[in-house]
Amino acid sequence: MEWPVRFPAEMSAGTISVHPYDPADAVELFESLADKRVWEHMSRAAPTDAATLDEVIRSRLTDGYWMTFTVRQHGRAVGITSVIFDPDHAAGAEVGGTLLDPGVWGTGANTEVKRLLLAVLFRHGAEWVQLRTDERNRRSAAAIQKLGATELDSRYEHLVRRDGTRRRSRIFRIDRPGRLSQSTDA
Repeated sequence: MEWPVRFPAEMSAGTISVHPYDPADAVELFESLADKRVWEHMSRAAPTDAATLDEVIRSRLTDGYWMTFTVRQHGRAVGITSVIFDPDHAAGAEVGGTLLDPGVWGTGANTEVKRLLLAVLFRHGAEWVQLRTDERNRRSAAAIQKLGATELDSRYEHLVRRDGTRRRSRIFRIDRPGRLSQSTDA
């Protein structure tokens, strides 16, 4: 797969649009992501202000292998999602780090966002796209499975949950359409 992927300035489907994160989005995102349920399965506490949220997002972008996008519904920022590239597994990428306003949970917004990103990644040569979620996050796992992802395994991560337990992630994968699944690639 070629990296970095050149994502369009904006991708859209229905009422959903996705564009590369801009620090100017931080204030609106902070408001949309203020609900404590958004951060329930994250290893870090919810940011206390928009500047801290911006710092968290931008700190991930420094190595060039992480791209974050702002998700909008009807023009309003409702969350973020990211594409992560691992040069040791260059045949694919991971879509994750998704945080959405609970007001859009269950509306299909997450599915549309993922489909937009998957289409671009597969056009740029990805053989597979990986997704992961905390084993406790049943809602996220169900959303991933709705995309047609196959669960590969679960594994302990280096991340420690806020309750002090070590995170165990469920790992899923979507293969390029027309490609036979070969779980040894991931």
